[in-house]
Amino acid sequence: MFRFCSLMLISLAVAGLGCNQNAAWRQQQALMQQQTQSQIAEFERRASGLDASNQDLHSQLAQAQQQQKILQDELVLVRRQLGDTTKQLAQSQELAKEREQKVQTLMASTQYRGGAVIKPNNSLSADLSQIQIPGVNARQDGDVIRLEISADAIFQPGTNSLTPNSEVLLSQVSGILSRDFPTNKVGVEGHTDNQPARAPFTSNHQLSASMAQTVFDQLSGRYGIAPARMVVVGHGSNHPVVSNATPAGQQRNRRVDLVIYPESAE
Repeated sequence: MFRFCSLMLISLAVAGLGCNQNAAWRQQQALMQQQTQSQIAEFERRASGLDASNQDLHSQLAQAQQQQKILQDELVLVRRQLGDTTKQLAQSQELAKEREQKVQTLMASTQYRGGAVIKPNNSLSADLSQIQIPGVNARQDGDVIRLEISADAIFQPGTNSLTPNSEVLLSQVSGILSRDFPTNKVGVEGHTDNQPARAPFTSNHQLSASMAQTVFDQLSGRYGIAPARMVVVGHGSNHPVVSNATPAGQQRNRRVDLVIYPESAE
């Protein structure tokens, strides 16, 4: 009986020990499962963060590519503008050089090409009544004769560009010079009104000198008046014949005078 009871007690002890071991194993398994789930959650969190960072990087890359495209377009535009500006600068420098050369020639022409200064005397006599040209006012001015040619009759307004009708008038004027004054020295003087000069001219002196040079070129190159007989002068608005207070006065003052001197060019 005693032996049987001992066996029972041993069996119960072993059963209790087995139960305790099973409980510990289950507790360990639950802990491991909890740790695994925690790690999985941490991995998922990190993966989500990496995905967000990846999207942000893609967005920044797209913005950088767009900005690069804008900068490339701006660079192309700047290069094109620089090329246009360089071309315009070269053209402006060339025009300025031509104008400077022309102005120097015009303003230096207060003397004849042979170096003789015009000095009028009282030996000139002419029948002014024979000079009848529409658009030309012929008058005695001390020792000289002046043929006033209205600038509006031969030039486009404010320019040195001849009008189509200028050919007839300049042809008649050259005929008078060749017929009645074949050897006399002639001054070609440009005059303007008091209004500011318009581009490309920077002053009325430049405009008036250019007008006088244009008439000189026509008389010498087209109509055969000897260049050695003529001198070119630009007076600007310094010598009005009437007041510039009215449009009619301004029109009268816009002119090219052919000044016929008593001296012979021969």
